[in-house]
Amino acid sequence: MIQKKNYQAQEILKKISYLLPIAIFALSLWVLDRQLQPLQLTEILVSFAGIEPLSVVFASAFTFLSYIALISYDFLAMRYIGQSVLYKEILRSSFTSTSISYSIGFNPLTGGSLRYRLYSAYGLTVLQIGKVITFCSITFWLGICFVGGLLLSFYPIDLPASLSFYEIYLRVLGVCLLFGLIIYLVFCQQQRTFIIKGDEIRFPNVKTALVQILISSLDSIFAGSALYFLLSAGGEISFPYFMAMFLVAQTIAYITTIPGGLGVFEALMLLALASHLALADIIVALVMFRIVYYLTPFLVGLIILSYSEFNARKEILINLHKKTYLTLSSFTPQIFAVLIFFAGIILLFSEALPHQMEGMRIIAKIVPLSLIESSSLLSSVIGVLLLILANGLWKRIDGAYLLSVVILFLGSIFSILKGLNYIESGILFAIFLLLLPQRQHFYRKSSLLNQSFSRDNIIAIAIVVLSFIWLGIFAHEHVEYSEELLWQFGTNMHVSRFLRSVVGIAIVLAIFGLMRLLGGSSKDLKLPDEDEMVTVKEIIRTSADTNGNLVLLEDKYVLFNEQKNTFLMYGISGKSWVCMGDPIGNSKNVKELIWDFHEMANLHQGWTVFYEVSEKYIPYYLDIGLTLIKIGEEARVQLSDFSLDGSSGKDFRYSVKRMEKDGYHFEIMQPEDIPAHLQELKSISDAWLETKNTKEKSFSMGSFNIEYLANFPLAIIKKGEQIAAFANIWMAANKDEMAIDLMRYDPTISNTTMEYLFTKLMLWGKENGFKYFSLGMSPLSGLENRTLAPLWNKIGSTIFTHGEYFYNFKGLRAYKEKFNPMWEPRYIALPKGIKQMFVLKDIALLISGGTKEIFTK
Repeated sequence: MIQKKNYQAQEILKKISYLLPIAIFALSLWVLDRQLQPLQLTEILVSFAGIEPLSVVFASAFTFLSYIALISYDFLAMRYIGQSVLYKEILRSSFTSTSISYSIGFNPLTGGSLRYRLYSAYGLTVLQIGKVITFCSITFWLGICFVGGLLLSFYPIDLPASLSFYEIYLRVLGVCLLFGLIIYLVFCQQQRTFIIKGDEIRFPNVKTALVQILISSLDSIFAGSALYFLLSAGGEISFPYFMAMFLVAQTIAYITTIPGGLGVFEALMLLALASHLALADIIVALVMFRIVYYLTPFLVGLIILSYSEFNARKEILINLHKKTYLTLSSFTPQIFAVLIFFAGIILLFSEALPHQMEGMRIIAKIVPLSLIESSSLLSSVIGVLLLILANGLWKRIDGAYLLSVVILFLGSIFSILKGLNYIESGILFAIFLLLLPQRQHFYRKSSLLNQSFSRDNIIAIAIVVLSFIWLGIFAHEHVEYSEELLWQFGTNMHVSRFLRSVVGIAIVLAIFGLMRLLGGSSKDLKLPDEDEMVTVKEIIRTSADTNGNLVLLEDKYVLFNEQKNTFLMYGISGKSWVCMGDPIGNSKNVKELIWDFHEMANLHQGWTVFYEVSEKYIPYYLDIGLTLIKIGEEARVQLSDFSLDGSSGKDFRYSVKRMEKDGYHFEIMQPEDIPAHLQELKSISDAWLETKNTKEKSFSMGSFNIEYLANFPLAIIKKGEQIAAFANIWMAANKDEMAIDLMRYDPTISNTTMEYLFTKLMLWGKENGFKYFSLGMSPLSGLENRTLAPLWNKIGSTIFTHGEYFYNFKGLRAYKEKFNPMWEPRYIALPKGIKQMFVLKDIALLISGGTKEIFTK
């Protein structure tokens, strides 16, 4: 009952997280509409034409200074935590995370996640990165507290008459800001510390705190100055009053988490400045401020991040000798997703604004009015479809590609037919020509209705549609609306066309939403039934990968491809959807299956993870936006080279002779004979677990389960007729590989028992024509612990070297090395950024079965 209530509460919070930003944005548009009622669109266009280039230059200069101050936050943070990172790396990381998070919204989350990802590559620990993120966030607010507190507390705020009631609240807010600043300085003076989950965090010294206040105050002043110089051309306004209102508007917009505070910031600034400046001048200044302070740095930051992502992928793939993927073409779907979304915005906003009458008169002489009106309506429908299809293109869905190609071409034609909009038509046709030859990048056969839409996807589409409606209403502000307008047609009936477009868009979104609601997920979340297990066993029987046998534990969910000749197995822990190993089956279907799994995880608001994977499908994991962490190496012995002869086989000869001298012998027990020896096998297993002081693990390794063991032959060590040790044998198709999973032995017998079992089993495999024998993975083996190694490599290498209490990592590697194996790396493919900490915890819980068991051997 409690879990059900928690689930319901989470669902409610999730819906609120979707609806609240959209509702705030809609409210901001309503405020803007009321403020701009006296204004006409032509006045704004005239003001745009009259903007002074020098004002834009000054705004750009102060934007540059503001971002220099923002970047200084990170330099100061590195000094605070006592870490030395190259200046150029701090500069790149800080600018990228700040410029992108300012435009996307959720600054602490997006900026923090980017900082975690970028700084972890330079060897910073999780705690150190957390300190940097916290330090930068506090620094930002210190400037708000100092500048805003002084202005709101001591400067006479002359609000417009309609807002004079709020003056007392602004005074109180100013005092609170200064009070918070004083408390912070007192804590810094006292060098106070606080504990978070056992880690001690101290306040910086007073000197550092004063530098924080200085650079964050300069940041606030520079950002405000960028807008102030854009406004100054339209009239005189007091700079202190402007700064006070700017900081209040910026802070509220920041808190709403709407991307860049879009709409909220503008509405608040209009309320504060409407009595001092012309409305048209304010609107033009705010739009230019968006372009200069937000959009331009965002595009630069996005280019830098994309270049970094490309280089990171390039380095991984070069190391894996997969040179076919070393081109920018791997980013083609994402590039076209952005272009398609942009094309949708163009079509919608074009329908919201009145068409040029000259073009309408020309086209009306050539094309019937009915075709003009139909083209206008279909253009708006195509616009909203492009917004939806952008998500499908990002995810490489072939249906999204085909539909995008068709409607881009149609959209370019409709743009001409509805009013001779040749520029709009040219943009759409250019995107069509660029997209047309890119068919090979959109290979997924997934349904468009079953694709997942993230919170950001939905909010972005909602913001564009609401902006379209608001812009259309504003452009036709002085028209009296009535039901009859919907049915009026004519070359000068812009309002009627706009209203029909609104209705058409509403119908398209309603139909799409209803079809998704009725369609649900194409993949059900359930453990495999008997028929599915029969299919799984058939796929395993023809597979060259022995790891597929783990599915026979029947503790994992299974996802098939459409033809049911390939599958992957996965478990769920927390928000992590963890696929165990690479997909099993036909390699031609793996790429699509990986995307299906990613889609399903997204539909359930989960994180996609692939655990203990090889290098084989790494490009596909990178394609879905995951990154890689090396977790160890698997040892594989080439059986044709394995022998007891010569000096290399000396130790193995000794083990065999000693065990056989003591009366032990090796044999293979067939699956049908296992039930007769169940109690004997179980007693050995129980004794082994008790001696090792451990419990059965799961997910990534077998456990003692008679239904599981009955699927395989067992390698048995006997003394007389008494079983002393056993291990189940996995066999791949075409005798490509054999491996063992569950290994148990009587702890009272010789410690060379397992070496004897391995030796005899490998000789048996060699005699029966098997090519390789897998000794399994050596965890954390092969990780580099160098100064510039990634954070995980340093942690893993340290645990490998000094982690004997938890697990004998070094001993296991040394033991397997005796067999002279080939070492093949194994990885986790997981989301980027700060999510990695939670994913690694979820995997540990999934394997161990509980929090307590994580810390036992």
